[in-house]
Amino acid sequence: MVENVFARRGYRFEGILKLDAGWLKSEYGAVNEWIRGLQRRGGVRTTKLTYFKTLADFVSETGLDPDELVKLSKGEVEKRVQMFCDALASRGRLSRANRDLQILRSFFKYNGVEKLKVQEYNCRLGRRFERVPTKEEVYRMADVSKPRDRAILLFAMQSGLRNATVRALAYGDLRDQIESNKVPIRVHVTPKLKERVPGAAKEGVEHYTFIASEACEALRSYIAYRRQRYGQIGDDEPLFRAEGNVPEEVARRKPLNEDTLEEMVKRAGRRAGIKEWQHIRFHSLRKTFRSVLDAGYIDGGQMAEDDKEYLMGHTLPSQKAPYHDANIEVLEKRYMKLNFSRTPTEEIARAVNGEARKKVEEFGKIIAEKELEIRRLREELEKLKGVEERVRRIETSLGASYEAKIVLEEELERYLAEGWDFVRELSNRKYIVRRLKPTR
Repeated sequence: MVENVFARRGYRFEGILKLDAGWLKSEYGAVNEWIRGLQRRGGVRTTKLTYFKTLADFVSETGLDPDELVKLSKGEVEKRVQMFCDALASRGRLSRANRDLQILRSFFKYNGVEKLKVQEYNCRLGRRFERVPTKEEVYRMADVSKPRDRAILLFAMQSGLRNATVRALAYGDLRDQIESNKVPIRVHVTPKLKERVPGAAKEGVEHYTFIASEACEALRSYIAYRRQRYGQIGDDEPLFRAEGNVPEEVARRKPLNEDTLEEMVKRAGRRAGIKEWQHIRFHSLRKTFRSVLDAGYIDGGQMAEDDKEYLMGHTLPSQKAPYHDANIEVLEKRYMKLNFSRTPTEEIARAVNGEARKKVEEFGKIIAEKELEIRRLREELEKLKGVEERVRRIETSLGASYEAKIVLEEELERYLAEGWDFVRELSNRKYIVRRLKPTR
């Protein structure tokens, strides 16, 4: 496992809350009180990340620093917290509003302002609709995506990994399996990944999952494309790197942004013609993964619930987790009995479309060649016209003169055989011919 490979990224809240590099101390006394309270509760870095972001947003919204906020009256604090959360709720973010309310309650509680009377929100009324794509739809989304996005879509659908976990993986984590053409590829999720991307191992659960042949093929194709475009890949580089206008040193060092994957999924859904594409989330691919687990084995039978929960990265009862960790080979065989492939109909459609594209490309090449030949013949004709014009001028300068006739179509061949020159075609199947008048 590659460890400590991504440099710590700077966060906006660090400056707003004046935190040190380890997030253990602040220049604000109120923040220090809060940190100590979180430490007593065993707060982990992932929790702090969410908490600090929320407090920084609240500070920016109110225009008061943390020390000034805790000096407000309780009524004023309640008013400002309610307004802040109402603004989130008005945008349909009810769960986020409730979460931020609890975080701000925590901050004020550890600074002596307890039991804030702030209205919570009924999330059931505003629960947002989520469009979970079918397995076949994910393949359609992959077909219309560039190499990196295709690899990510199939990787996520066949592994069930979360957004943060996919972004936290380094090339070195899977390098040997990628280069050895192993199928399936085994992905080991450990708490170490949180050092690269907070939230990469939810609740610190360590587990294995896999990707089947289609995702393996897409991943290897992406790696080959990436090497061709950007050069060799270091073990410490993100498995899926940033593209576009991102500076090269940043792309090679820092994980992708969370929103990059969310936008990528929606873009692929729209291009694939999925009606409710705007409601597809990256997390939706995890639910597609679960649907394949629930569909059972190709040869019949169902996967055990404990195996499903383990592959999903859920916490198992303490007596069952060691069993799965010690039997990865068995779990891998069970995983390969699942049907992650396209349906036969999808495979046929893809093959037909591939053949059609090939034929179009072949006809395109033929047309291009013919157009090139026609252009060359036209150039030759222009040259001949130029020669003919020069000859005519020379003949004129020497006193040569022509006689011309209008002949019918059935007479044309005889006149040409007798040495007459074709001049041009008239209407009604008549033609003009000419020849030099014989000199005396």
